[in-house]
Amino acid sequence: MLNVKEYVKPNKVEEAYEIGQMPNAFYVSGGLMVAQLKISKVEHLIDLKSLGYEGIEDQGKEIKIGANTKISALMSDKILLLYGQPFRDALKEIGSMQIRNMATVGGSIAFKLGWSDLTTIFMTLNSKVEFYDGSFRKESLEAYLVGNHKGAIITSLYVPKPSGFWAFEKFSKSTFDIATLNLGIKIDIQGKKIKDARIVVGSRPMISERQEEVENFLIGKELNQMIDKVGDQIEKIVKCGTDIRASAEYRKALSKALLTKAMRRVEDESRVNGQR
Repeated sequence: MLNVKEYVKPNKVEEAYEIGQMPNAFYVSGGLMVAQLKISKVEHLIDLKSLGYEGIEDQGKEIKIGANTKISALMSDKILLLYGQPFRDALKEIGSMQIRNMATVGGSIAFKLGWSDLTTIFMTLNSKVEFYDGSFRKESLEAYLVGNHKGAIITSLYVPKPSGFWAFEKFSKSTFDIATLNLGIKIDIQGKKIKDARIVVGSRPMISERQEEVENFLIGKELNQMIDKVGDQIEKIVKCGTDIRASAEYRKALSKALLTKAMRRVEDESRVNGQR
C-alpha cells in the first residue's frame, strides 16, 4: 500500500519541481502509474494538473502538445488531422478507451517505459520534448530518453508538421496487452528514391530506439525494391532482449515482419498520393 504523507497541487512548475526533489516524491497527472505502484515509499504526491500544459496548438512549422493532454484528445483534435488516418490508427493501438481517457502525453513519456507505443510513435515523427529541471530546456525525444532527467517535469511535446509517409505497427498477444514489439517508420521520397528515413523499434523490451544503420541502408534506394530486402537488415541489427513475453530471437523475427508490413503500407500510401 501507498503511505502518502503529503498531497500537493502546485500552480507553478517551479514549485512542483522543488517539492519533487524531496526524497520519496512522485509526480501524478493521469494517475495510471500511481494506480500500479506496489511500493510504500511514496510519501509526497505532487499533482501536476493545475500547472496547465494542456491542449494542442499549431505553431507554424510544428505542433505543440501540452504534457497534460490526454491521449484520447489527440485522436479527436482537428489540428492533428494533418497526420492523417495512420496517426489515428496508431493511437487506437494504445490500450483501451478507458486508458486513453486517463493517460497523458507527458506521463507516457516521462517514465521512459520500454513498451510505450506513444514513445515509438512520436520518436518516429522526430518530436522534441520541453521539460523543466530548474530551467526550461528542449531536446529531441530520443536524447531525452537516454539522458538523466531525475525529477524533471515534462511540459510540452513539439511535433514537426508532417512530410513524407509513415506507418506504425505493433504486435501484442491480445488486443489490450502491451506490445511484444512495436515499430514506426517514416519515409520521404524524392522522385522514385528514398530521400530520408526514420525507423524506430520499441518494446524490445527496452526503451524505443532508432535503427540508423537500417535507415542509411534505405537512403538513395527505390522504395519498392527495398520492401523484401530491408527486413533481413533489421533482423540482423536490432538489439532485443528476452522477458516473459518473448525471447530476443522472436523479437528480432518480429522486427522483420513488422518492418516489411510497414514498408508495404508506406508504398500503398505513396501510390495513392501519386508519388510512385
